[in-house]
Amino acid sequence: MIRISGPATRELVRRMTGALPRNRTPTTTALALPAGSLPVSVCYFEGPRSYTGEDVAEVQLPGNPLLVERVLKAMAAVPFVRPARPGEFTARAFLNGKLPLEEAEAIAAKINAETDDQLHAAAALASGETGRVYAAWTERAATLLALVEAGIDFTDQEDVIAIAPEELSDRLRRLIDDIEDYLGGPHAAEVESAVPTVALIGAPNAGKSTLFNALLGRARAVTSPEPGTTRDVIAETLDLSGEVPGGGPVVLLDLAGLDADLASRGPLEALGQSAALSAAAGADACVWCDPTGMFDTAGLPAGLTIGERFIRVRTFGDRPGPAEGLCVCALDGWNLRVLKHAIADAAFGGVGASLACLLPRHRAALRNAVGALRSALASAGSSQRLGLPEVTAEHLRDALLPLGELTGRIDPDEIIGRVFATFCVGK
Repeated sequence: MIRISGPATRELVRRMTGALPRNRTPTTTALALPAGSLPVSVCYFEGPRSYTGEDVAEVQLPGNPLLVERVLKAMAAVPFVRPARPGEFTARAFLNGKLPLEEAEAIAAKINAETDDQLHAAAALASGETGRVYAAWTERAATLLALVEAGIDFTDQEDVIAIAPEELSDRLRRLIDDIEDYLGGPHAAEVESAVPTVALIGAPNAGKSTLFNALLGRARAVTSPEPGTTRDVIAETLDLSGEVPGGGPVVLLDLAGLDADLASRGPLEALGQSAALSAAAGADACVWCDPTGMFDTAGLPAGLTIGERFIRVRTFGDRPGPAEGLCVCALDGWNLRVLKHAIADAAFGGVGASLACLLPRHRAALRNAVGALRSALASAGSSQRLGLPEVTAEHLRDALLPLGELTGRIDPDEIIGRVFATFCVGK
């Protein structure tokens, strides 16, 4: 299907089919091409009742890539017609008020989803569920700002207290806790500031270094059929953000093959085994490479505990073997993208309504809001009157700015209205 949108849609359809079909009625017709005609089905949607809010036409034709290419070329030859840029149809829908921003973002999230959890998170964004959560936090912050500003307006009347400092502090703490829980806990920012480490572990010659190079996209580690080639811990940054929505950089570690017999060969091999075991134990996630697909724990050192952070990968996927674990081939790149998603899930704590799956724009806005709310809490005071109400109000405004990026701006008149909606001075 080829979709057309914009003011030239009517003229393009008339020129290529000879007539404009009835609005919202699929019509079988012939498309005029330089080499002849092509039978197609055309459905015309008159703006603004269309996906983009503009005149739109959808042309259904046989799924032959050569035919599609020729039709696109013929359409682009018409004056004022050009190929759409990536995401342009959804961008036009947003700019014309047909889609809110979160639904536009949800479309991109659905396209890039690789797991059920990511798809569910995108569906929650599209349905407005995520937006309702943001709107509830915005409502709470705006109400607190209204009460603080009301207290400033009535400072000359001792019997009017819009909100007591203790109540303000309590409500601020609960709001901060709710947002931080959504971000992944109170230490989410601290955890994310340290880039997660992911170790490639396994027996010697299990394909770790070859996989290491393939994930990085360049030859960084030396590969050889000789056991014990890798002795040091080789660390390189692997940025997953380009392929994994909500992902980020991780430090990828290529370790010496874990084998007790190698440790007995000499001090260098013993140091390599010790360094590998220490790095694996301290890693946020481990990719367990095993070309046999058996994943026998007897081959691992006793001090290494297998858990949820271990990703079982059968290397040498071009060779026949059992289907246990994720089968990959570092030579032709088979399933490397799936492995990158699995690494992101393990390193960043999984997906869903958590720090790792939030869109980067949402994550940054929520962090900024939490920082401003914490500043408001610090200035709230603990006596009968607010300590620094003007400063507290300013911090609350600072919190509403990033929240407004997610839900829409809070109008000053709205704040004034909330003053009279939440309490009455009775005078």
